[in-house]
Amino acid sequence: MTAVAVPKRREREFPRFKLPLAALIDGKRTEVCDWSVTGLGLAEVALTQAPGEHLAVTLLVETEGSCLELALSTRVVWVNRDERRAGLQILDPAEKTAPLAHFADLYLAGRVVQSGSKIYVLGTQMAEMENAKAAVVGVTSTTGNGLAGRIFGLLIFVIIGLAAFSFLSNIVYKRLFTFEAVSASIAAETVTVYQPRDGVVEFADLPQKVKQGDRLATIALDAPAADGRSTVEVLSACDCYVLSVDHPGSTYGRAGGRMLSLVRHDASLYVSVRVPFRRLANISEKPQISLSYLDGVEAKNVDILSIPKVTEYTATQLEIQVQPGRSLDPSMVGQPVLATFDTAPWH
Repeated sequence: MTAVAVPKRREREFPRFKLPLAALIDGKRTEVCDWSVTGLGLAEVALTQAPGEHLAVTLLVETEGSCLELALSTRVVWVNRDERRAGLQILDPAEKTAPLAHFADLYLAGRVVQSGSKIYVLGTQMAEMENAKAAVVGVTSTTGNGLAGRIFGLLIFVIIGLAAFSFLSNIVYKRLFTFEAVSASIAAETVTVYQPRDGVVEFADLPQKVKQGDRLATIALDAPAADGRSTVEVLSACDCYVLSVDHPGSTYGRAGGRMLSLVRHDASLYVSVRVPFRRLANISEKPQISLSYLDGVEAKNVDILSIPKVTEYTATQLEIQVQPGRSLDPSMVGQPVLATFDTAPWH
């Protein structure tokens, strides 16, 4: 066999391209810096073989989705251990190296372009050329990284698509089938304390909870009473929470004026909800009602307790009472609540 000289620096003739080839030698990946249909130039390689010795090489032509592997028998032509380079002569017949010859023709014609991990042939993709080569060589292996990348990209696309669909569906659903109350708050039947006599009101140091008989306030009368007393004490009529003080302290007040509002410890609590009067038809269809409290607790599908009679006050708004859907403390009376009505026909 006639020896074929393998040039050492022929890659300089093609500065437009980074050679899209690699080689496996003894299981180690090596850079192919120069190649032709009859020989290979290797870089960054530490060969132990001397010139003239035979060497098995697997040539790799890689794309994003697959890898063409071409097993070659070669002979070492020259070795430069200082520069970690070597030149090999391909010993296989032309029938076996036909895929490489075809690739070389395209490369020399300037039709091979590499972008990242993809190899393109102008006018067609390298993957299509690999299918034709596989019929000749019969050795095509799928790379796991490319398949995993495509699967990962597909999953990301599906997740983003589902998230966007869910977001848009939620907006459309709320727009069509839900509405929020004008206002809502925790409520209960209250006990109102009225001022018994005219005079200056001085409130006691009121705790949050009071017991029956505790002093709530003292009234300094304008004139002594029949029994000669100049003051009257106002006492609690129940075990209650002090909900509000309705009269300013150390000021004069008339008999019959509101002084305090109390809530009994055992009072039944509910949520008072105000909705537009035009929503009366929706309420009659028994919508699902959800309540969101200040402490983050949510109660779903609560029932309506009562709908008061329509009065002139309810000309524009309707006040209804609904179950709280959770345990409440009388000290929570007055706290705002977010009430949402779901009127979807399938409920």
